[in-house]
Amino acid sequence: MTGPQDHLAEQGRIPEQARPHPADNPHDSQVRPDDLQARLERLPPNHPSSPYRDDGSRKPPPPDLAKYELPLPSESDASADTELADQARTTPDGSWEWKGHKLPPDRTLVADKAIARCREKEGRDADGNYGDHGLTPAMRHIEAQLEHGHLIGDAEKFALKDPDRFKEKFARLIERYPGADPSELAASIADGIRYTLIFDFDHYTAGVESGHAQLTGAGYERIETKPSWDSDQYKGVNSQWREPSDGVMFEVQFHTEESWEAKQKTHAAYEKIQKPGTSVEEVERLRDYQRWISAQVSIPPDALDIEPYKKEGQVRA
Repeated sequence: MTGPQDHLAEQGRIPEQARPHPADNPHDSQVRPDDLQARLERLPPNHPSSPYRDDGSRKPPPPDLAKYELPLPSESDASADTELADQARTTPDGSWEWKGHKLPPDRTLVADKAIARCREKEGRDADGNYGDHGLTPAMRHIEAQLEHGHLIGDAEKFALKDPDRFKEKFARLIERYPGADPSELAASIADGIRYTLIFDFDHYTAGVESGHAQLTGAGYERIETKPSWDSDQYKGVNSQWREPSDGVMFEVQFHTEESWEAKQKTHAAYEKIQKPGTSVEEVERLRDYQRWISAQVSIPPDALDIEPYKKEGQVRA
């Protein structure tokens, strides 16, 4: 497939300065900006680095990242760790507070019990080792049955949600549903345990169907499937499940390599949008950044036809 730029190449009209020249010494070779741009223009439209979409239209130009004040991924991780250490705290009476959210002692205890259940059901022992039981060993078994999919690297490392982030989400739910049973709200937090499956682009939609079938066949109850491939800020499929023994919820996301990378790139922006005190203007700039990143993600065949699902009577966490 060729894009509008390829006609110039076919007619021999690419400017001389845009054509690559051999260097006398390969180690001294440098790619000039005009040469690099010419190479990008010649890429097929479906290439991730092509400036053109599949339909031949040009992708939007990148925003000025300096306006978003986003840290590098390593800096973001360090910033998150610092934020946890500096602000999340439990007071002598057992209360918890972080980022403007507070839990009294009895609500903190509810959260701690829910977090302990997640640890137990995830499958690792006190030393961090796995046996034959638990959600993570089960997900590894499901992964082995997938022909065109796999779990993200270090899946075990990311399987459990950070306890303070769990409590933050719990506090938000209490604020949103003040009359609800706190124990039920804590139990509704599906991403206390979470997994991400990556599928090959051409087999993505069938892979999502296969993943659902494998999870259902393993005895897990589907609570919700939320496709977001039509979203302008996030692309992928999020699903929520309940394990049968104690009813502990867990989350499974379905991505392509490209949509997963986009999620990682926009994570710092998402965190900043959620942070209390972020101005309306800053939120809009960050959302523009998310839209720009999302616009670069290619939509797999038939992904827009993936049907949403939600079990009746569920509180969305």
